[in-house]
Amino acid sequence: MKYFVNHVIVGGLVLLIVASAAAQQNASGQTTQELRDQINQLQEQLKKMQAELDQLESTQPSTVPAQPTAASSSQSGTVQATAPAQGTTSPQVGQLTSTYNTFSQDSDAAPRYDNVPLDPKYHGFFRLPGTQTILKIGGYFKTDFIYDLKPPGNTDAFVPSSIPIPQIVTVNNTTVSVRPTRLSLDFRIPSTKIGEVRFYAEGDLFGTNATTPRLRHAYAQAKNFLIGQTFTNFMDPDGFPDTLDFQGPNGMVNLRNPQIRYGVALSKSTTLYFAAEKPSSDVLFKTAEFDSQPNAPSPDGTVRLRKEFEGGHFQVAGLFRSIAAFVTSGTQSRTDTVFGWGVNVSAGFKTFGKDNVVLGAVTGRGASRYIQDTSGLGIDAEVTDVGTNPHLKATPDAGVDAAYQHYWKKTLRSSAVFSYAAVNNPPSSVLVPTTTYNHSEYSAANLIWNPFGSSLHMGAEVLYGWQELQNGKKGDDTRIQFSAKYNFVKVDSDKK
Repeated sequence: MKYFVNHVIVGGLVLLIVASAAAQQNASGQTTQELRDQINQLQEQLKKMQAELDQLESTQPSTVPAQPTAASSSQSGTVQATAPAQGTTSPQVGQLTSTYNTFSQDSDAAPRYDNVPLDPKYHGFFRLPGTQTILKIGGYFKTDFIYDLKPPGNTDAFVPSSIPIPQIVTVNNTTVSVRPTRLSLDFRIPSTKIGEVRFYAEGDLFGTNATTPRLRHAYAQAKNFLIGQTFTNFMDPDGFPDTLDFQGPNGMVNLRNPQIRYGVALSKSTTLYFAAEKPSSDVLFKTAEFDSQPNAPSPDGTVRLRKEFEGGHFQVAGLFRSIAAFVTSGTQSRTDTVFGWGVNVSAGFKTFGKDNVVLGAVTGRGASRYIQDTSGLGIDAEVTDVGTNPHLKATPDAGVDAAYQHYWKKTLRSSAVFSYAAVNNPPSSVLVPTTTYNHSEYSAANLIWNPFGSSLHMGAEVLYGWQELQNGKKGDDTRIQFSAKYNFVKVDSDKK
């Protein structure tokens, strides 16, 4: 455009000069030869002016910003000016972490060090007009076809601690559920003084009613400072096995919690995260003498050390919390507080070809709120020494999980999963009903097919689980599940 304007101006000057010369010839009777000589001189001057103009333009940067083309903002990625170099995004996100494939896709929602994306090509993102902000509208539609051979406690997710005891063994159950369907909004502002800023929100349909929306994630991360609700810092966001079941292993740490988090890099591939998280004393007991009124005197503290490498990752996390409740016994009444803690160790690594394994183990006292199968059961702590010196005592808890993912071929994979969880109540507690949860087991095997890139996933899964109460009574269930999921953002597998 600039060259066009310049040539128009120069051409206009030539026409004005020629017209002026012609007028002068009519007025003074100048000869044709004299007019030609003047025009030649003017043309030489214009050439010199054009050369000087070209030189100035070559040394000065353009003030007009480049506009993205259709190719630069197509499905192959977002606006190229905002995308990092192709390949591994950062040593803080290894090759296995960025390519680990699960039916739930929970790792996509997890915060990352420096906000680096799992996909360095930013597939599915587009720039909001007139801004530097890019957005991806993500999520998927999922339908589960579920058949239980025995009465399940939870019809939409496989939760061993919810299996009813005693059971009516002749009753089975069938359900069809769309509750796992998710919608997410991933906002990123790539160019700020503090680095990339990310705003992430996600919801599903696991609200209080059959298809009530529920908020899963809502957080903002600037550089490595995070506020909002997301996976607890005590959890491994890349340790979730590849299951069709929405719930997943009963013995793994899995909780989304409002928090304030900060991360620092100890090396190119090692990070340390600290977080103050929303507390909630998961304590529930009530008798004629005792009535629990849980309270939260201080935030839960978590710290996590993570090491990334191309073939996987390893992390260890710690939990420190204060569990409190109001207790009464006759004339005695007071609020008691007990210290709770936990340690969670997890890892994921490649084995052969594209196969991989994920492992996790958690133990502690008063950490059952953070364990998948025991969260919400009210057994973080129990009352002991009733009548003489009633006080809270944190309950010991533990959980393990392991899963192996095998690729039969590029579009066909299977996973085998095993998990175990247990909470042992203090022997001196007389307020613990004999029907209280004690331990449970979860196992699953599946076959998953994704024939059309990363969009459509279909699979079949068999699950088996059982739980045992404090009185020794047991209940079990076998579930057969078929699931189909279609991602809202379609990306061909050969472009990933």
